[in-house]
Amino acid sequence: MDPNSLTDKQKKEIQKAYAMHVTPERPGISQVEARTALFSLGLNPTHIDVAKFWSDQDKPDDGLLDLEGFVCLRCTLDEDPRQTLRWAFNQFDTNGDGVIDKKELKRILVTIYDDKLGDLVDEEFVDDCLKMADVNGDGVLQIEEFVDMLMVRTGKDGSSATSSPVT
Repeated sequence: MDPNSLTDKQKKEIQKAYAMHVTPERPGISQVEARTALFSLGLNPTHIDVAKFWSDQDKPDDGLLDLEGFVCLRCTLDEDPRQTLRWAFNQFDTNGDGVIDKKELKRILVTIYDDKLGDLVDEEFVDDCLKMADVNGDGVLQIEEFVDMLMVRTGKDGSSATSSPVT
């Protein structure tokens, strides 16, 4: 969505959500505050949505976003979610070979489940997750398998998503 296409009502709502998180001493909002402000606007951005915007803007993780930047962030959330997932895929493909292999998938799952001790994310769990998403059975995730899997899991593909965690 183009920021110029916002209605006056939308602009006021965005300004109000932004203003709830700024102070005279700190005239900007962090990634966490931006996500919270977006929730107050009735949106449900993921951490990836906000991190992608920060990255696209070349902002440090702890950098603050001004009102103009927040308006732009709000407007980017109407973009195709597949674009955001493709960006996430490239972040997870740490060796840059165009696929997510078992090692990279394990790193993702350990992060998602905050399982530094390995109590939840063992080899069997990683294998099961890989089998579930690896449609062509080649042992790695291509970008389309990754995007399609997450679109189905989030219900953004038009189907109803399951609400149970992957186990």
